[in-house]
Formats: sequence, C-alpha cells, structure tokens
Amino acid sequence: PKQDNINFQHRGVTLEVETNFERILHSEEITVMPYSDPKYPVVTPSPSVDDCVKSMRWKDYFVLTSVPSATWMYGYLLGKPVRFPTASTAAAIGFTFATFVVLQDTRARLMGYKENAKEVKKYGLYHKQPDLKGPVDPRFPTATGKASESTKPLLDWTKHS
Repeated sequence: PKQDNINFQHRGVTLEVETNFERILHSEEITVMPYSDPKYPVVTPSPSVDDCVKSMRWKDYFVLTSVPSATWMYGYLLGKPVRFPTASTAAAIGFTFATFVVLQDTRARLMGYKENAKEVKKYGLYHKQPDLKGPVDPRFPTATGKASESTKPLLDWTKHS
C-alpha cells in the first residue's frame, strides 16, 4: 500500500498527516450514502450522472425544456439594446439550473430520499438496504435515531494513535 504524508503548516505549527489512499479507494467499509436513512427503498446508494440521466421521468424532461424557454423569454424581454445575446445567455443559465435541479431530483429518487416506485420497478432494489430505526420512545429521542449503522458506520477508534 502506498502511503503519502501531507504536511500542513500554520503560524509555526506543523501538522503531518499520513494517509493510505489505496485503502481508502478500495475499501468495502466506505459508504457514500448521506448520514440519514432514506424514507423509500434504495435503488443505488451512489448513482452516477449516467444513472440519473437514464432514470429521468417526463417531469424532468419538462423541466429541462421549460426552464430554458422561460429564461430565454425573460432575457429577450429585459435585454432591450441587445435582445438576442441577452436571451441566449439567460437560456444557457436556465439550462444549467434545470440540469442541476433534474440531476438532484433523480439522484434523490435513486438513493431513496424521494418517492421512487417507478425506479424500484424498473431497476430493482439495492442488495443492502439500510436498517430503519425509529425512535424507541418519543419522550426520549436519541441523537442518532435517524441513522442506521449501514448508513453511518460506527467509528473504529482502534486505528487512531
């Protein structure tokens, strides 16, 4: 395993950090799910952009076409001396915004944070679903009641010196 040392120096204090990037990149313990359990079944815990584009719904296509159109009209109406360049710039900004919104929405559906019945039917469930733990008693909530160990693994304090 390759080890790299990273040195930080601030106001005369030097901090040396040893990292093992090979272990981090190829470890089975690493989870990419956020630190709260999803409310719906997980289709894939870390969807790629390609997965998100393949699982777009009609609503997502509508957002991708309507937002740039609306921003183009907005740029045309307000860009009096140079209407077409202003409209084209506004449409490009609107398309960028719509792309981010659609990717965020499809990613949330694939990760189980939004309603995803169509995705579950089309792609199936992920083999490792989080253990959903609710609060035992609402009068005595726990600080980690919304995250299971499969989503937020326990810290291993034996590896620290």
